[in-house]
Amino acid sequence: MAAVTETTSAPARDDADAVPDAELGLLVTLAAAVVLGGGLAAAARAGATPLLAGVAVVQFVLAVSWVFGTQLPGRKGAVVLAALAAAGADVAVSVWPHGKLGPLLAVLGLAVPVLFVHQLTRGAARVQVVSSMSAVAALVLGEVALPALLQLRHEFGTGGVDGLAGKVAAAAVAAIAGAVVIGCLVDLLLPAPRFDPEVPRGLLGLIAAAGLGGALGYLLLRHQTDFIGGRSVFVGAALGALAGLIAIAMAFVLHSTVPPERGVGRRVRPLLGAVAPLAVLAPAAFLLCLAIRS
Repeated sequence: MAAVTETTSAPARDDADAVPDAELGLLVTLAAAVVLGGGLAAAARAGATPLLAGVAVVQFVLAVSWVFGTQLPGRKGAVVLAALAAAGADVAVSVWPHGKLGPLLAVLGLAVPVLFVHQLTRGAARVQVVSSMSAVAALVLGEVALPALLQLRHEFGTGGVDGLAGKVAAAAVAAIAGAVVIGCLVDLLLPAPRFDPEVPRGLLGLIAAAGLGGALGYLLLRHQTDFIGGRSVFVGAALGALAGLIAIAMAFVLHSTVPPERGVGRRVRPLLGAVAPLAVLAPAAFLLCLAIRS
């Protein structure tokens, strides 16, 4: 993701303008985490089909916010690649639900040569090739990773425990989304100690993210046999800490890229802080929960 920062450098801004923009961005990220995370968790509890629909919605938001929010080079092709990757991953986990993450790895592998074809078809507009390819690759990775939540639900739905699959998937989503929400709240009030003087994200927010993730994991999974003995706290805290780190990383991405002057791109930029942790951490949630069960 760091390669996105190569696209261009952020222009100088007055502190009086930068602070309100940063605070507004945190508020939008917070609201998006509540709406998208809450909706995805509810869909996970409702069933596999609602979860698939919820995953598709988050994939769409991720593509729009990443492509137009960061103004990456080769935007038209990036949208097409994101759509193909999302559709391929969703179909793969639906048709081959017993393959764990294998079907998603196959989709990711097939996407690699298409990334090169995308650059070759840009024609005269083929500038900043490295920045474009790395940014599109990061987007494709997020699109393919998110359906791992469907695999997670399937794995815990084969043991015969009533409702366990939905509870585990919903708890994983809740821990990630809750961590993003509390991190934003803490950083709105007291972003200290900061990781960078110009980015309003601090260590206290990261600690709060890990703490709330652990609390949500315990509350939602404490009665499940596979997660007794502190395992629910460990899974929630691990996902919360990772979600906090990724949200902070996205704050640095947004700080280092020039925002669009107007239009959809400027409005959807802050959504990245909410959707990126949900997408990227889906495979981590899958692996953590299966390791705990084993």
